[in-house]
Amino acid sequence: MNRLPTLNKFRILSVLAVVGLATPLLAAPADSIASRIAGYRDLGAAFKSVNDSLRAPSPDTGKLKAAAQTIRASAAHQYKWFPRGTGPEAGVKTAAKAAIWTNSAEFKKAQDAFAAKAIAFEGVAASGDEAAIRSASRVLGATCKSCHDQFREEK
Repeated sequence: MNRLPTLNKFRILSVLAVVGLATPLLAAPADSIASRIAGYRDLGAAFKSVNDSLRAPSPDTGKLKAAAQTIRASAAHQYKWFPRGTGPEAGVKTAAKAAIWTNSAEFKKAQDAFAAKAIAFEGVAASGDEAAIRSASRVLGATCKSCHDQFREEK
């Protein structure tokens, strides 16, 4: 007789475990997209800091270095921001074009180009050479624009 309540508890716990495991899977696209958006907001804030600093009469090298570190870190994290199932098919608002997943080799090349330019920019920012920082910033921005043109929906 004691066995019946134990079996029922086991079944209840099993159902709860399955439901508990399924819930993160159902929320995954929205969570991944939210993480991606947050990452790009941080990246955008870092670019704004670079641009604001370069517009100042005397650029703040400390801010430039910190922003360059954020940009490089974002470039490293970007590879995790686009898991399958987080595109337009997810039914969640995203500016990511389906081409990210249908032309993944080209998208990876764009990511790699950004990562390389971000690493280079961090090195230039550390040098403190204002002219070199301006030039590297333009090159980095062009790399971003190139990817946006191919893989991001227009606003």
